[in-house]
Amino acid sequence: MGTQAPTNQTNYGDQDDEKIRRQKAIDDWLPITSSRNAKWWYSAFHNVTAMVGAGVLSLPYAMAHLGWGPGVAVLILSWIITLYTLWQMVEMHEMVPGKRFDRYHELGQHAFGEKLGLYIVVPQQLIVEVSVNIVYMVTGGKSLKKFHDVVCKDCKDIKLTYFIMIFASVHFVLSHLPNFNSISGVSLCAAVMSLSYSTIAWSASVDKGVQSDVDYSYKATTNTGVVLDFFTALGDVAFAYAGHNVVLEIQATIPSTPEKPSKGPMWRGVIVAYIVVALCYFPVALIGYWIFGNQVEDNILISLEKPAWLIGMANLFVVVHVIGSYQIYAMPVFDMIETVLVKKLNFRPTFMLRFITRNLYVALTMFIGMTFPFFGGLLGFFGGFAFAPTTYFLPCIMWLSIYKPKRFGLSWWANWTCIVFGVLLMTLAPIGGLRQIIISSKGYKTAITLNNTVQPIVINKKTDQELLKDVNLDKQKDIDDWLPITSSRNAKWWYAAFHNVTAMVGAGVLSLPFAMSQLGGPGVVIMILSWVITLFTLWQMVQMHEMVPGRRFDRYHELGQYAFGEKLGLWIVVPQQLICEVGVDIVYMVTGGKSLQKVYLSVCEHKKCTHINLTEFIMIFASCHFFLAHLPNFNSISGVSLAAAVMSLSYSTIAWGASVHRGVQPDVTYNSRASNTKDGVFNFLSALGDVAFAYAGHNVVLEIQATIPSTPEKPSKGPMWNGVLIAYLVVAMCYFPVAFIGYYVFGDKIDDNILITLEKPKWLIITANMFVVVHVIGSYQLYAMPVFDMIETVLVKKLKFRPTWYLRFISRNVYVGFTMFIGMTFPFFGGLLGFFGGFAFSPTTYFLPCIMWLAIYKPKKFSPSWLINWICITLGVLLMILSPIGGMATIVKQAKDYKFYS
Repeated sequence: MGTQAPTNQTNYGDQDDEKIRRQKAIDDWLPITSSRNAKWWYSAFHNVTAMVGAGVLSLPYAMAHLGWGPGVAVLILSWIITLYTLWQMVEMHEMVPGKRFDRYHELGQHAFGEKLGLYIVVPQQLIVEVSVNIVYMVTGGKSLKKFHDVVCKDCKDIKLTYFIMIFASVHFVLSHLPNFNSISGVSLCAAVMSLSYSTIAWSASVDKGVQSDVDYSYKATTNTGVVLDFFTALGDVAFAYAGHNVVLEIQATIPSTPEKPSKGPMWRGVIVAYIVVALCYFPVALIGYWIFGNQVEDNILISLEKPAWLIGMANLFVVVHVIGSYQIYAMPVFDMIETVLVKKLNFRPTFMLRFITRNLYVALTMFIGMTFPFFGGLLGFFGGFAFAPTTYFLPCIMWLSIYKPKRFGLSWWANWTCIVFGVLLMTLAPIGGLRQIIISSKGYKTAITLNNTVQPIVINKKTDQELLKDVNLDKQKDIDDWLPITSSRNAKWWYAAFHNVTAMVGAGVLSLPFAMSQLGGPGVVIMILSWVITLFTLWQMVQMHEMVPGRRFDRYHELGQYAFGEKLGLWIVVPQQLICEVGVDIVYMVTGGKSLQKVYLSVCEHKKCTHINLTEFIMIFASCHFFLAHLPNFNSISGVSLAAAVMSLSYSTIAWGASVHRGVQPDVTYNSRASNTKDGVFNFLSALGDVAFAYAGHNVVLEIQATIPSTPEKPSKGPMWNGVLIAYLVVAMCYFPVAFIGYYVFGDKIDDNILITLEKPKWLIITANMFVVVHVIGSYQLYAMPVFDMIETVLVKKLKFRPTWYLRFISRNVYVGFTMFIGMTFPFFGGLLGFFGGFAFSPTTYFLPCIMWLAIYKPKKFSPSWLINWICITLGVLLMILSPIGGMATIVKQAKDYKFYS
């Protein structure tokens, strides 16, 4: 007995040593930590490659909207602020002795807590890095196409799709360079190219000389136009600095000792990089504006035009630069993917694993770039919500959280100035961007009209072309009869009712009493106002579905294309719709898994049951979707949708019924949950978002209406509106009793999920969680169907695949597998959906239908219709801007107490 304990201790020690050795072996394999022998000049050109993008060529155009004084000030201020926040990150890289924060999210976890750090940093970092990679796919393809068109004007036209594939082929090779140090040669070439094409831009401008008719006044003719153009340009300048997303990963490659920490050589490299950035940005922006004034194009190379050989060379330089930039931004994504696969899912760190994952990532960015070559168009609008925080104020928040500088001291003031500036950028710049998109719609419409007027003249000349057109129409009809949205049009009005209930009512209804506790009295007004406004905008969409005789707008983006133009309609609607629908499906994967886990834990509370991870419950929940996803269209999932609608009403009834049974608590109070006025305001804004984003059914309403039969005598809007009214009555029966009764019974002591507050009877809470599972099964299918339709439309109509069952089998299984994988990998995905998702939920629900209505029907100025629509637009834009501020404030406030698995 006396020798047994030491033996056990030795075994435990051996196990610990083995675990440490395995961990070190994995770290030596992962891209970010596998090589730490970089020199300071590596960091210089890595940072130049990451920072300077082809967007530098649009800076003179931004200056034209800013003017000399504000433009120069904004350029210099952005340069100084981002250099300061970059210095902060370099300093924080190894502020804990013996530990290095090699990744942005690791620093976030140290500042905000293990789990909350992931919530805050990872979604924003992924949005920036993956989006930039997709944009660079398109930019590389477009620059190759421009080069081809310049040097070979009489050659056969080649589609942009093929140039994107040519550009991507390079990355199928380069992506297998294992780490940052191995791509240093590529990065150096990219850095040199960025300086080269910037030099071409400003030197060719100097050679051209100041134009005789140069004008430096604002192009906009109204004060409103000037202000909104200013906001747009502010965003263009501010978002030119995105290198912060990879700076810690770059610093991780530099060796460090207590005597010679990595921050020394890293800072030297950053200084050199920022000098190069200044040499690229300032001359191009200032000289370009000086030469061309307010007539400068949004790409200065277009204004230059000649000499052709120089413009062709500049475009080739852009290609080489974005090759390097793609690799710089892809490396942290590779690291995240490989970390999850090896550390969480326990794959072996092999060459084959890396080969498959990296090729899949490159193929994904290539496919999205080919499918949506306009992807970059809204990056300035949506991307700013991630670019601005990670660059301008998230480092400052971390600095304040970790170092806690003296209040009203120099450091405190500097950080809060940067935070205020960054938040203003995040909120104001997209307003101008949205306005700029809407203004551009007329030009797109004109182009389409011209095409449509020319085509019949050409076709009428040749009989064989008429026959070909008939064949194409028949083929088009066969495809439409196969696609999910248009394949079945025999739905009844009650189908629309329960489809809309399933789409609208989510498990989020259980958090409405918590929102009421933060809103107080105004909560009643906000709940009712949101219900009325969204019912009004839903009515508008039902009316617009077939406003053109003989034509139906079966999809949200088709209505957008009619309102804003063929191309611009896609730019505006598709990204927002995909954010909503794919985001909701991922959240429902996690919600379904968590609800199953809650049922399991409740049943096994006093029994010795085996512990099952959330990951496995998500896989169980996903298994049913690998089957249900093959139901072909909306009508075929009507039974699932009906069951989901009944379940949503059932668990809502359980929530408010059990609250009534508990009765008003003896210690109930209805005071503000906040301890001071500032927190009260932030809580109010956060709760405003919770209530507002409870109405998301607009993203699928046109697709639902497409399933209802329609004739000139009996249009679909009649039965559809009947279904919508019934659905909204059910929504009211779910939302209002849960929100008002829950708050009335528990007051400001209510939890963020009312089922937690209720606790007992246990069997009732278990039943409610099972109802949630059934409901999100139906909701997942409802939101997935338009995504299936988009994927299958692209595959069949654009990429010319045959519409077969196995094409559908593969594509839908891949989508379900993708949402399952994201849900398993990031079970906190829904944490920031209320923060980021609002930028898509609010437009598609609250004000995009109103903008379409104004664009199409053009009601008389200051008439009741005009006023109602502008009121909805104003409230919707305020929601989009204000509610995420409260959400971010709540996240930051909870940082200290938020621990992983606490």
